Amino acid sequence: MSNYEEEYLKGLQYILDNGVWELNKRTGVRCLTVPSYMFEYELNSKGIPLLTQRPSFPVSSIAEIIGYLRCYTNAQDFANIGSPTWFVNANKTANWISNVNRVGEDDLGEVYGAAVGKEYIRGVLDKICNSEDDRGLKLDWWQVKSFDKACLRPCLSDHQFIISGGKVNLTSVQRSCDYMCGKNFNAIQVYFLGMLACQLSGLEGGKATHLINHMHIYEPHLEGVEELLSRKPVKLDVEFNLETDIMAPEDLIDSRNHARDYFKLTGYKGVAQPKIDFNLIA
Repeated sequence: MSNYEEEYLKGLQYILDNGVWELNKRTGVRCLTVPSYMFEYELNSKGIPLLTQRPSFPVSSIAEIIGYLRCYTNAQDFANIGSPTWFVNANKTANWISNVNRVGEDDLGEVYGAAVGKEYIRGVLDKICNSEDDRGLKLDWWQVKSFDKACLRPCLSDHQFIISGGKVNLTSVQRSCDYMCGKNFNAIQVYFLGMLACQLSGLEGGKATHLINHMHIYEPHLEGVEELLSRKPVKLDVEFNLETDIMAPEDLIDSRNHARDYFKLTGYKGVAQPKIDFNLIA
């Protein structure tokens, strides 16, 4: 078992032991919920947060965060680089379909990076390239002015990079987390952003801190949780590296390349046990 998988299971058990039942009005489904919880990931080639008791999906996870950095506003654009999950938000969310700001099929509106624009994102990444920490190296997707112009508010909403002692650290804040569907997906995204900052700056990685608020398990997912906990973790020896041709922000954010073109992951293929169906409760 990796250190991450051990911490993932501790977080899961923490919800089971300490969570309180709350009815989520948006979905009409009860959730076992804790107010907040914190994880840490090592920003090095061995630190990628992957699971073995169920599959992780690094390509889709990383593709989504790349789409944010590119300010995508269309579900097909996300799908083209490896993240096919946005079609439901674009085309099956009642409030968004009736929104006057929606411009047609597959439109997402001003989600995540699109709420702040490429100039803002490039400015943050340029400072990271130059190791300029002005105590404000933040990618902040939480832009109230865009809420009515987007199909949903950001969940993993705030990332602050800290360059200190010749190392890159990252603190990411998440406003809400569906533990069984989203936690591992989001963990990989936090790790990727930290590793990207290391790559751009040429500095060693420190830690990525992932603070999650409203961490919950939906009631229909509890049967799958039992299945997960009945499985024995597998020993994991993986290595993650970004491709060395990411030397400047434009190499990533101005490109149309697929997510898998930007990293190499060894030691994970075929390791994870079969998928458990935790359906997204939209």
